[in-house]
Amino acid sequence: MSSKTKGSKKLRDLIRVGVFSALWIAAGWIIGCTVGFFPPIMLALPCILAIFGALILVVMLSKITIRGGILISSFLFGICLFSMAPYGLMFICTFVGGIIGEILYDTVGKNNHAGKIIGVVCPMLGLALGEYIPLCYMQDAFKAFYAERITGNMANASMELINTPIVVVLTIVTILCAILGYLWGEKIAAKRLAKGGSDNGKRK
Repeated sequence: MSSKTKGSKKLRDLIRVGVFSALWIAAGWIIGCTVGFFPPIMLALPCILAIFGALILVVMLSKITIRGGILISSFLFGICLFSMAPYGLMFICTFVGGIIGEILYDTVGKNNHAGKIIGVVCPMLGLALGEYIPLCYMQDAFKAFYAERITGNMANASMELINTPIVVVLTIVTILCAILGYLWGEKIAAKRLAKGGSDNGKRK
């Protein structure tokens, strides 16, 4: 009976991870398709996505008990970005960020602020690098990749605006935005607990 209960809890948590991953993907798609088609905003897109991505992840962590939530969500979100940059770099960076975030979340401490902040910031940082590295340092490949796409002009305009100092600034801003999203998500999770919800985020 106990094994059945544990199995049902694990299944419930996996469903929750899937739901929150879908929410993160939907938020990214809506933001990208509404404001992401303007070159200056395209460069700041990882910063904007970091706020909502971190918010969604930290609320998800408050509702699950299983390991791997950050990893799974980063993989699913990254898969949706596979065709957005040469060599699937946005997927690779986001997924690697998720792997690092999951490991640090478990080792630094999953029940303290430092562990949670590091855990949710890493995938957002990976997402940012997945855009900025090809956009700034792989421009020939990026131009060839977008040559036959309707968004090619936007990509070219963005490449004219970006350089190493801007990459550094935007990367730092992405980290700060992810922390802001974390704080926002913590407030939402705290309100849920105040209304009588259970703290499922304390994994054993």
